Amino acid sequence: MANMEHVMALQEGLMAWNRWRASNPQVRPDFRGSDLGGMDLSGVRLQGANLMGAVLRGSILYGADLGRSKLVSADLSSAKLCGADLSEAKFEGADLSGADLSGAKLVAAELKGADLRYLSISGADLSEANLAGADLTASDLRGAVMRGADLRGAKLVGSDLSGADLSGSKLVRSKLKGANLSEARLTDADLSGADLSGADLSGANLAGADLSRANLGSSNLEGAVLEGARRMQVGF
Repeated sequence: MANMEHVMALQEGLMAWNRWRASNPQVRPDFRGSDLGGMDLSGVRLQGANLMGAVLRGSILYGADLGRSKLVSADLSSAKLCGADLSEAKFEGADLSGADLSGAKLVAAELKGADLRYLSISGADLSEANLAGADLTASDLRGAVMRGADLRGAKLVGSDLSGADLSGSKLVRSKLKGANLSEARLTDADLSGADLSGADLSGANLAGADLSRANLGSSNLEGAVLEGARRMQVGF
């Protein structure tokens, strides 16, 4: 259960909480299972906090510091996390559907199996993040940095990844049917067994990518760079 002292300190307001945090830098804030839904927590310092199973539905967390926090199974649906620092945070099984993480920092974050449907995460940094099996259906990932990210088995059906940097990422058996990957950087990405049917890959850079067993039926490859793409099959 949550530490009620921590919950009450947070409810006193942002300035009071940040003062308390500065005075107790070694204490790990504990908000397990707490209902913090709808609160304005913009700029709050919650780095390393335990928010497992917490409800943050619709909360405003612009520019918040949640680095290394534990958000396993938390409800962050429709939350506003623009510009937040979520580096190395753990989101396994969390609900982030409809949330806005535009410009957020999620370097090395754990998002395995998370619900990220209809998410706005344009311009965010997801380098080295673990998104294996995550559901990103119809999400906005325009211009996102996802270098070296693990997206094995992820659902990206109908998502907008135009201009995104996915170089060196793992997209093995990922579902990208109808996705917009125009002008995306996919150099040395592993797309083996991926479903890219109907995807827009116009102007994408696929140099050195592994496209073995990938389904590219009806995809748009106009202007795409395919130099050194591995095991491309005739007819794609």
